[in-house]
Amino acid sequence: MNARKLYRLAVANAASAAYLVIVGGSVVVAAATTLSVSDPGMIWVWPALLTAPTSLLLIPSVGSLIPDGTLFFWPAYLGLVAVGALVQSTALGALWHGLRRGARRLTASA
Repeated sequence: MNARKLYRLAVANAASAAYLVIVGGSVVVAAATTLSVSDPGMIWVWPALLTAPTSLLLIPSVGSLIPDGTLFFWPAYLGLVAVGALVQSTALGALWHGLRRGARRLTASA
């Protein structure tokens, strides 16, 4: 698989692009809430849940490697959310591509 095909699967299709916009929007809302409210609560759970199950497998390693409250916790957390979003986006793009290819085969044979 070349880089162009991987890019098309991960980003350059309607399903993946919409998914990445939703995940990015949840990160922006969580950051804005954290900056504007004294107690943001559990707002940072949403980006992790939107990128589940991939990020839910990766994020617990952040807590064991980097204790909460240190300088590198949030960049590591956001990095793993981004990795989870890209993995999920690629899988969603592959599904989108497969469904469109199957629909073309059905309409061509009918």
